[in-house]
Amino acid sequence: MQGMSADIDSINHVGMAVRDLGTAARCYEAMGFQLTPYSPHSGAWKPGEAVKPLGSGNRCVMLPHNYLEILASENPRQPAERIEAFLRHHQGAHIICFNSEVPDAIDARLRAAGLRTSGVIPLQREIDTPDGVRTAKFQRVQFAPDDSPEGYIQVARHLTPEYIYQPRYTAHANGCTALSDTIVVADDVGHFAAKYARYLGVAPVRADGAARFRFSLVGHLTIVGVGDVPRFLPGTLLPPLPGIAGVVFRVPDLAAQRARLAAAGFVVRDAGARLLVCAEDACGVAVLFET
Repeated sequence: MQGMSADIDSINHVGMAVRDLGTAARCYEAMGFQLTPYSPHSGAWKPGEAVKPLGSGNRCVMLPHNYLEILASENPRQPAERIEAFLRHHQGAHIICFNSEVPDAIDARLRAAGLRTSGVIPLQREIDTPDGVRTAKFQRVQFAPDDSPEGYIQVARHLTPEYIYQPRYTAHANGCTALSDTIVVADDVGHFAAKYARYLGVAPVRADGAARFRFSLVGHLTIVGVGDVPRFLPGTLLPPLPGIAGVVFRVPDLAAQRARLAAAGFVVRDAGARLLVCAEDACGVAVLFET
């Protein structure tokens, strides 16, 4: 059926891996975003394992209901295995994390459909709060690890959302209010649309050569065929395909954002009603703005 997924309400975040976190932070700040302070990661890779440091960390573009996560190794001289694996493939977006309050039910649904998952596993990271450092905790299920060449596809539940969505970090100079769309480019739209329909438990809307999934809380996931890339992502470099090629942010004033980008030295392209900063100028993922 077409419509909105019942047990997944949004794309919680998109994660990108970068070689130099300082360079990436300066780039996104120049686009008008505020980034969170650096936060190291801890977690377990299998259900029941002890939580331990993972050797990586992030800075994030936080929004009221979702965010962009910029990942890097904590110590470049001792790179984290996962970050290095991402970077060997390409610098840019590697993670789509959906949001749900019922990860156990999703895990059961996927397994019943014959899809292998990671099971429900714990994650945590230290977060600076106005009351001091606190431990943010999550639950995560990775989808079909052997059938996700486009990236690390998962669903998560925030157990301590008050530590993640701090109002002091969700205000941005460009007025951004949401990560409103994520664009995956594939050579076989039909195959990927069917795959994500299984993941999300809902069929997409097909239009203009793309397959689009809409979420009840915020945002969309759009799957675009290679032949339609010039209309959706004109002039940008693409990741190895299939891949997570673009992220779209909602801002209140496109003219003001165009002026901000131009003043910061970005080449701005028009992508229909959206503005586009090419992936090569945004640390590996095309960044688009819409109203």
